[in-house]
Amino acid sequence: MCTRKTWSLVFLAALLDFIDAASIRCYQGSMSNYTSFSLDDPTPLLSSTCLDHSLPTVLYTFGYRGKTDGPATTAMINGYIATKKRNVLLLDWEEEAKSGILGISLSYAMFALPNCKRVGQELGAALQKLDQAGFQTDKLHLIGHSLGAHLMGYTGRWSREQGITIPRITGLDPARALFEGLFSIQSGLDRSCAKFVDIVHTNPGNYGSTKSTGSVDIWPNYSSDGMQPGCPVGKQEMFSWDDLCSHNRAVLYVVESLANGTAFPAAAAGSYGEWIALDDPANDTIYLGDLVNIRARGNYFLSTNAQAPFGMGMEGLEANNQTRKRRQSTFQLNNLLTIIRSPFSEAT
Repeated sequence: MCTRKTWSLVFLAALLDFIDAASIRCYQGSMSNYTSFSLDDPTPLLSSTCLDHSLPTVLYTFGYRGKTDGPATTAMINGYIATKKRNVLLLDWEEEAKSGILGISLSYAMFALPNCKRVGQELGAALQKLDQAGFQTDKLHLIGHSLGAHLMGYTGRWSREQGITIPRITGLDPARALFEGLFSIQSGLDRSCAKFVDIVHTNPGNYGSTKSTGSVDIWPNYSSDGMQPGCPVGKQEMFSWDDLCSHNRAVLYVVESLANGTAFPAAAAGSYGEWIALDDPANDTIYLGDLVNIRARGNYFLSTNAQAPFGMGMEGLEANNQTRKRRQSTFQLNNLLTIIRSPFSEAT
């Protein structure tokens, strides 16, 4: 039975979790050189020296329990800063995304999830203010990892309802928990949230979504267990780097693609089974990352290396060696069954 003290702590945790602390960081040349702008009044961003109006803008955010200086966030921000081809922004919702005293699971459901929707809509309102003040939203690319992918989906959906359509949203292994399955209570990122929505699935069925909901859905190293090659097997400490290895690969693949835009070609196929059966997977391809064909639609598959550099170029259009062996074994078994059955077929 809950005591008065316990309920007081729960109430305090709820109050702290709903403190409006989210802001936009604008980086200028390095991770350590940034300026923060509130979502309530982001318009000073337009006169800041960190914003080059001649360049398109990328706005990234992390997921549940993510941090502004976490390894995945650092990799993404540094990757885009290094290109010198984008204004680089980060939505900092670290306070709203953290787990509280109720633990990882309950904090996700009770605080982070509603905060995600609220902050997403607040970001949409901030972008509307920027748009009215002269910001070029038609050159804006939103990117979100895990729960952050759905946050960007809420931003895009809210903005579209206000008459502003975001050109592109990239979802990096969008969170699965409470967005699909028997206990789904939310509708997150999908193809209706922007003109073009590309989704990279690297941990489907675990931390990541299993559904094709984007304009394009890219499935690196698709497998029944939803794990990426080179990631630790077995039980790991929840939310440790090893535990999130496959989930974070979506970020690492995109970061690597920034330095080598053609490192991750992906082959079109209606399903995984169709992909491994393709005679010529190079017939219809796109690239994972900034060079993706925004006119493409459907599912795309590829293989990667187990360690960095992950991109395999054109070799990645084929299923990995283990998959090819399974395909060859299946082919040989089917041939054997055909030989065995053929005399009986002829007799009938």
